[in-house]
This record gives sequence, structure tokens and C-alpha cells, in this order.
Amino acid sequence: MAATGFQLPDDQDRLADLGRIAGALIHELKNPLGTMLLNAELLSAQDVAELPEPARSRAAKRLARIHGAGAALQHTVTAFLAFARPGRLDTDAVDCNRLLAGLIEEGAEHDTQAQVEVAFHPDESLPMVPGDRHHLRSVFANIISNAREALAARAEDRRVLILTRAAPGSARIVIANNGPPLPERVATRLFEPFVTGREGGTGLGLAIVRRLVELHGGTVTVTSDKDQGVSFTIELPTSLPAARQRTALTFDAGPTSPKTPARRSRRRPKSDS
Repeated sequence: MAATGFQLPDDQDRLADLGRIAGALIHELKNPLGTMLLNAELLSAQDVAELPEPARSRAAKRLARIHGAGAALQHTVTAFLAFARPGRLDTDAVDCNRLLAGLIEEGAEHDTQAQVEVAFHPDESLPMVPGDRHHLRSVFANIISNAREALAARAEDRRVLILTRAAPGSARIVIANNGPPLPERVATRLFEPFVTGREGGTGLGLAIVRRLVELHGGTVTVTSDKDQGVSFTIELPTSLPAARQRTALTFDAGPTSPKTPARRSRRRPKSDS
């Protein structure tokens, strides 16, 4: 059977061993890497300032390169650990519409400066999803961030479309942009680790996205077209009701009803004395 990325059904044990070894190795790199970055910062702030010119400028540039390379490596280490060990799901009833609206609001100032138009079309009947709020936020934030970065290649008319739809037994989230299509060499392997079409990218962001979506029992797919741009679709299984229905139930059962047990329980019994 042909191998595609990490999908080697005939050799799962070896891949599991390699994953554990790589995870342990990356973990061991974290501490010395942090020490290297800290000392580079200390040298840059103190010792370099005492050097005469032009030695000071040369030393500052070299330290800046060391710090930049170390920071890039640290980012890769952190991303790899997130991919290898995403942690247990802290499951709750998640309102994806609310989560997406919050992310859009947080990035509104950046979008204005970058001249990116973000359109959000939430389905009010979208069911809540049983999932980890932190992990799902990471999934949506990663894809939205990728969309914004892809639009930098356009001179104008930069648009991101985010919509949600209720589907039978699932919640569907679509995040699309009208940026350039994905390179063919990247499109077929987009969710594999260390595959990226962006200069300076780790190639782990979308691998983590797929890992987290699959932990929720869902799927993530992508389409790419030179006329329509790039679109990600996330399907998350759920049997929960819509968030607005939950709000209505909470309101109806509130303490304002004269027949609630809580009101009756405040009556004090008559004294026998």
C-alpha cells in the first residue's frame, strides 16, 4: 500500500515509537533553548552597549540573528508539542457562533489596518457542540489567521467570509478567503506535518487543526480555486440543541415565576411558642 504522509497502516507501531521519541527529544530541547534566548537578550541589552563602534553594531546584528533563529526554533518546538501532545479534552457545550464572533471582534482593528473585509453569517439555529472551548478556539483562530496572511498577496479587495450552518447531526463552519489558490505541491498534503506554502511557516498549524478536529470526532476539508480562493469546511458532530434555545429555557425557568419552588422555600414556618 502506498504511503501518504504519516498514514502508514502497515507500520503503525514504528510510527508510534518514532512519535514518542520525537516528542521526548523536542521536550528536552525546550529548557536549553530558553536559556540560550535569555542570555542572548541579556548580552544584547548590556555587553554590546559597552563596545565601541563599529564593533557594537556588528555584535548587535549577530545577537539579533541568534535571537531570531532561536525564537523561530522555539516556535517550532512549541508547535510540535501541541501537535504531539494536544492534551485531554475539557468538554463543554460550546457555542461556535459566539466563539467565532469573539475572534472576529478581537481582530477587527488589525483587519481595518490591513484593509481586510470580514463578513460573518451565523446560522441562529446552529447547535452547540460538545467540545473543548480552548481547542476549538485554536482551530478557528489558526484558519482565520492563515486567511488573513494569504490576503497580503492581493493589492486590494481582501475578503474573508465566515459562515455557520446547521446540518443533520452536526455543526458546519466555513472559513473562506479570496486570496491566491494553494500551490499544487502543497494542496494535496496541506494537513501533513511540516508541509507549508508560506515562507517562515512551521508547517504544523494545519496539522494541529486536523488533529484537534479529529479529537472532536469531526472532519476538516479544504478547496482551492484560482477564481474562488481558498475555503476550509469544518464538520463537528453534535446532538445538542441550538444556543438560543438554551437561553430561552434558562429565561423561562428564572426566579421571576411566582410558582417556582425557590419562592415558596423562602416562607418561614410559624413559631410554636
